[in-house]
Amino acid sequence: MVDLLKQEMNRKNRLIFLAMAVFLVIVTILMAVIGEDTRTLDGYKLMNTFGGITPVIELLATIITATRFAGVDSNKQVRQNMERHSKITIFFSKVITCMVGYFILLALSVLTIIFMKYLVFPESAFAGKLALELQWATLGNIAYVFIFESFVIMVIGFCKTWYGAIAFGVVLNYITELIAGIFMIFIYNNRQLIWNPFNFFFVEKQIQDGMKHMMTRLTLNQIIAGSIVYAGIFFVIGFIIFVFIRKFKTDDELIAKRQAKKNKKQKLQTA
Repeated sequence: MVDLLKQEMNRKNRLIFLAMAVFLVIVTILMAVIGEDTRTLDGYKLMNTFGGITPVIELLATIITATRFAGVDSNKQVRQNMERHSKITIFFSKVITCMVGYFILLALSVLTIIFMKYLVFPESAFAGKLALELQWATLGNIAYVFIFESFVIMVIGFCKTWYGAIAFGVVLNYITELIAGIFMIFIYNNRQLIWNPFNFFFVEKQIQDGMKHMMTRLTLNQIIAGSIVYAGIFFVIGFIIFVFIRKFKTDDELIAKRQAKKNKKQKLQTA
């Protein structure tokens, strides 16, 4: 496991992660400064909206997850590691790397938000309701990232390139919310549909926007608990797919497969 973790946290990946962390801190600072300048943020909204950086931290977490679990580079690494390690160990080394990366980014975000609150919005004390809002916003972010990244792990395997994996991971964010929106049309007349898995992809938005509570028809405790349950389900399915189903084709194998299809097509045309 230690060897696998060292591979996942190699120099290249550490540099990329450092760039992500610096980018996240800069964006957090800019959001607070711009929000204060345009009067779209105050101390309360800064906490309630998680500094306005929710899409950024979720994008970075998705990039980390997608590139660890899909693409020819990841497949090649898995194939090499399978000679000395089990698929189960390889899977959890990737999960640990993703979790460590996300929680470091989350901690940086929280610390930067608190710092900017004192720097830009010193008039409101960081206590009571303000502190509670940040706690809920942080919890909502964790719950959403757990369910969404588990979903990404479950479905990302077919992507053949790292940029395809990133693009698909990003698009999944909008696809899941679109499906959730469609379900909401029927929730008003079919109460039992509140427990459909896509309803829980609104966990973070419900915390930040009270109107979403009217749409999901779930309490905060229900939607966070449900997100954790569905995250567990997606995670288990993703684990089964990774360990027992995926073949982890290398670039050479993919090229050979495409060439075989091309030769077959040419034979049919000349026949």
